[in-house]
Amino acid sequence: MNKFLFCLSLIVMFSINAQSAAITFQSATERTALLELYTSEGCSSCPPAETWLSGLKESSRLWKDFVPVAFHVDYWDYLGWRDPWAQRGFSDRQRAYAASWHSENIYTPGFVLNGKEWSDSSGRNSALKSSAAKAGVLTVSSFRRKPLAGGFCVD
Repeated sequence: MNKFLFCLSLIVMFSINAQSAAITFQSATERTALLELYTSEGCSSCPPAETWLSGLKESSRLWKDFVPVAFHVDYWDYLGWRDPWAQRGFSDRQRAYAASWHSENIYTPGFVLNGKEWSDSSGRNSALKSSAAKAGVLTVSSFRRKPLAGGFCVD
């Protein structure tokens, strides 16, 4: 019974603290390119690829035409330079891509553009544009909440 009352009081408290102003994001109808970089701190060839990917944050086309992400893989950790950002799940993701291409090879730096292996270093910026293909519209709404006592928010 005490657990029930505690949970009920939390629900009431959060409901009272909620504001009604919603934040809404809506995508365009064009397909946005997803650019994935598979990288590792233990990879000596990765810094130029990471520098190039980081430079994309200055592009006016960021988030509209393309979304860049970097995944640190763990398969080089055995060499002795452990990557603090590496996750096995990222390595598994790259392996799954390679399997879909009927390849047993994975490597860093490795780029994947819209689910396909991508190695065109000369035309990198030109390939990062939204597709004319209609992808539908995604709308996401979020409600802001007032901070609770202690200064934290719960959503």
